[in-house]
Amino acid sequence: MTRALRWLITGLVIAGAAGWALIQLLRGGQNASDTSSIVSMVFAAVGLAVAVAGWEAALKGLPQPEDALQFARSAAETLAKKILAAERKQFRALVGRDEAQLTLTFTRRPRDELPGTGPERGQVEGSGPVAEAGPPGVAAYYRACSKPRLVVTGAPGAGKTVLSVKLVRDLIEKRGPDDPVPVRVPLAEWDLKVPFEKLLIGYVIRAGTSEERAEWMVNNGLILPVLDGLDEMDPGRTGTDGNPLYGPDGQQLPHPEAPRALAALNMLSNHGDTVSEFPLVLLCRTAHYDALPRLKRLEHAVGVDIDPLDQEHVAAHLSKVFKDEERWQRFVLGLPAAEVLREILATPWWLFLVKAVYHRRGDPSELFAHSTAPALKDHLLSLFIPAVVDLRPSPYHAERVQGWLTMIACHLRDGLPAGESVDIHQPRLWPIAGVDRVRHTDAVAAALVYLALVLPLVLLRERPESWLIATAGLGALLVAWDVSRQGGDFPMCAPWGRVFSTTTLNLVIDIVPVGLVFGGLGALAAIPVGWLANALSLDSIVSVLPALAMLWSVLLGLLLVRGVGITHTFTGTYPPDVNTAVRWRHVLRGDLLYGCFTFLVAGLSMAVAWWTLSFSDVIALSSMPALDALTIGLIGAALRWVVDFGGGRRYLVFLLCLRGRLPYRLGRFLRWSHKGGLLRTSGGAYQFRHREFQQWLAQHI
Repeated sequence: MTRALRWLITGLVIAGAAGWALIQLLRGGQNASDTSSIVSMVFAAVGLAVAVAGWEAALKGLPQPEDALQFARSAAETLAKKILAAERKQFRALVGRDEAQLTLTFTRRPRDELPGTGPERGQVEGSGPVAEAGPPGVAAYYRACSKPRLVVTGAPGAGKTVLSVKLVRDLIEKRGPDDPVPVRVPLAEWDLKVPFEKLLIGYVIRAGTSEERAEWMVNNGLILPVLDGLDEMDPGRTGTDGNPLYGPDGQQLPHPEAPRALAALNMLSNHGDTVSEFPLVLLCRTAHYDALPRLKRLEHAVGVDIDPLDQEHVAAHLSKVFKDEERWQRFVLGLPAAEVLREILATPWWLFLVKAVYHRRGDPSELFAHSTAPALKDHLLSLFIPAVVDLRPSPYHAERVQGWLTMIACHLRDGLPAGESVDIHQPRLWPIAGVDRVRHTDAVAAALVYLALVLPLVLLRERPESWLIATAGLGALLVAWDVSRQGGDFPMCAPWGRVFSTTTLNLVIDIVPVGLVFGGLGALAAIPVGWLANALSLDSIVSVLPALAMLWSVLLGLLLVRGVGITHTFTGTYPPDVNTAVRWRHVLRGDLLYGCFTFLVAGLSMAVAWWTLSFSDVIALSSMPALDALTIGLIGAALRWVVDFGGGRRYLVFLLCLRGRLPYRLGRFLRWSHKGGLLRTSGGAYQFRHREFQQWLAQHI
């Protein structure tokens, strides 16, 4: 809750209490006890103001502008350690089991407008015999540039992801206290209505820190965004018939008028007080970046392009990795005569695929029989999954793994109207089980959960009131209708480390006054309505006002609870090497945690509303038993909890509706696929190891 909103609420409470007390005192007829109660309500409102002032004073203990940099440096140091550990795991998954890693070289791009200056060449150092001593490493190259803005382009599979992971690792390992922490940010799903600074803060939070600390670091320039996926923001070119247009390499041609990519570049070129000093690293496919108008590319940046692998280096690398195996020596000797194969092996992705497919068994020389690039690629991709299953013992069969991954690839291809998506977010996979089936089943499940919460109190009395039963039934219908329309986006996640923290304590301190304030305001709003209804002899309205006041107080208080930041407190705080919803016990825990907050605030709101209504001489609380009031409040609280937060419930419904399309232990399967090299991570989401692999799966149903 913002400072202005806190004081606005406090002012409204004091004004309402003072006005009500003045009216009561002017009417007269009170005894000493009544007068004391009326005055005590005013003192309670003033006490609230004192409490708010104390809370403001406590907030002053937080970093102020003059010392915020010191706190930001400390937070950046902690964040850097978390990211380094995650990127080391990512690098291991990308390079596989090779002890000798190829060196990637890159060269300055001469074709960009307003370029910065930097060394002519650089390299991502490998451990093999081809590492050069001359060009600087990728981190040293970045530091040697005239501006802290680097654009990295390369062909499909050229090694942009490996370069970005290596850059992040090296920058952190040699980082000084004032150096920014590199954070990889995928651009494909960036909603351009969201400011870049807010997008960056969100991914810093996902990297493993709180929203407050993320803002400190971003505002003090201690975050270096490593932006990947500019080429994935827009669909490629299509013909007049709407079918994709492909180039000689089999890739869909890039669109020169890519609106989202150009809009993103425009925002990046104008971000910051001094644009040329705002640090960032941008990665994109060469063809896509070259297709964009030169004047609309990233300004004040150094551009480099990843070089193809030298065939002599490829042969030396294979000879070193498989030095004792005759089958690989025959393959190396036959490479000079295989022109198609030599061209394909010029990219690290296809070289990795050849090594993965024939690592344990098979004769790689059979690849010489394929005379065309499409046939050769199709053959390698068809053997990729069986090779991974063979290398990594698991309970999965290759056919089932391919079927499950194909299902996910088709979902990503058909899931977005703008084109193919690349990020695999487990909460967004539920349409695979059938959109209508999941939504309708979830609606029924939500209604049953709601009824399980409210019916025990309704049926507790000997003769349940018919209006209570009708209200509970209407609530169940509203829950089912609302849940059936939900998209099932990212759920709230609550790891234990986030539950037992000062953040939760601050949240409680913010939420409790909200319940007290709006419980009183809801009751105060009912009092003049009761006077008016009584003056008009509308006794039926007066009799139901206690119930309406209770329901209104609870719903209003819970609406503000959601607004003070509970979703921001526990949403998005995931380690960068773990998919958003792999840890589903955190999601279930998040639902229960929000339920605790919901019923706590509902109870406070009802108590204050009941106490406030007790001062009215028109509204007769005796017409509404306390059990009925409790039931009404519980109906409102259950309504909001079941509708607002159901990530765990939606996931369980998703599993019930799968019918074998995906494994029931989906998180475990995704983690296994990542460790095996079939998937990679980016910004907390999984992606297929390469887009060509994803496209191949989607085409081979």
